[in-house]
Amino acid sequence: MYSQDIIIVGAGVIGLSTAYTLAKSKIRVSLVDQYLPFRKASWAGAGIIPPGNPCHAKNPVDWLRAKSAQLFPELSSELLQLTGINNGYTVCGGLELTQEFDEMSEQGFQQENINFKRVDAPELHSSFPHISKKFEKAIHFQDMAQIRNPRHLKALTKACISLGVKIYNDCKITGLLRKGEKIIGLDSESGVFTADQFIITTGCWSGIFLKQEQIDVNIFPIKGQMLLLQSSLKLKEIILNGKMYIVPRRDDLVLVGSTEEDVGFNPSTSSDARDLLFKTACDIIPDIEKAKIIDQWSGLRPASSNGRPLIGKSPFSENLYFATGHFRQGLQTSPATAMVIKSLLLGEKTEFNPGYFMHTTHQDTKSLFQS
Repeated sequence: MYSQDIIIVGAGVIGLSTAYTLAKSKIRVSLVDQYLPFRKASWAGAGIIPPGNPCHAKNPVDWLRAKSAQLFPELSSELLQLTGINNGYTVCGGLELTQEFDEMSEQGFQQENINFKRVDAPELHSSFPHISKKFEKAIHFQDMAQIRNPRHLKALTKACISLGVKIYNDCKITGLLRKGEKIIGLDSESGVFTADQFIITTGCWSGIFLKQEQIDVNIFPIKGQMLLLQSSLKLKEIILNGKMYIVPRRDDLVLVGSTEEDVGFNPSTSSDARDLLFKTACDIIPDIEKAKIIDQWSGLRPASSNGRPLIGKSPFSENLYFATGHFRQGLQTSPATAMVIKSLLLGEKTEFNPGYFMHTTHQDTKSLFQS
């Protein structure tokens, strides 16, 4: 039997961020994950950090993104000092290509006090000469940033261990053990885990726990495939085109993503996706045709049937919490998600109705940024 103050199930970026945040408050935490480390959606993403101003965010979904953007610089510096691992956080700017300027979106940027600038064809092609001439409009975000997902997860893991977090990898939780309205333990292939509080951060593998709690939200996997290119092009800004993106790194590497495939728990990559992603990149930046494809991978993003993440206390168990279903925004909202969970556990005030993310009905809450 293993016992702690809090047990977190799922060691992706949400689970690790939550464990780190709680451990800094001197809370005894264990992390349990059914897989070996650094293998799932958190590891696979591009690390895009959209800008934001949480004081002016129009809804809780945008607040998570905006607050996280505010937290990432200090968090990255903190992790570097604690672990010696540089997660690659850098403010590189971003360029969102568009067919027409969207006044409603721009009003949202203005209301949140986000720095942005319209870029028309002459300026686009003079300031960003690598962009194809067929694109004539874009929005430039000077404060968009990025981090390197694998480095960030390694830094969080090392930081958690240094703060006393116990991590159990390759350990599958098979069910919740209940007594009345309390969860008293987690059954696993390695034995029973007991704690005072439990947090589920298992992404698209959350279904077993939602079903046991009779929570009417479906969390399901959407596969996203990505390419890693080696290119001599001197690119700086992240480039967004709809749900596709190009993310240049500092070491002549370029990420291209990503597909959205509703294929269940199938993590395989395909030549069709490789060709589509490479063609999309070449359509945006013609000279990238000279780049070399050096890797391809996929991640299973946790989408939710109600269109937003599930964050908060279970309505049926007084000591069970969820933080899952973040879809494409997992890493970019992870610091604020961890902050919310900590506040709920410790009875602290939150910036919004704490039940907002636990409503099971669908709400079409459009985020300012989709990538």
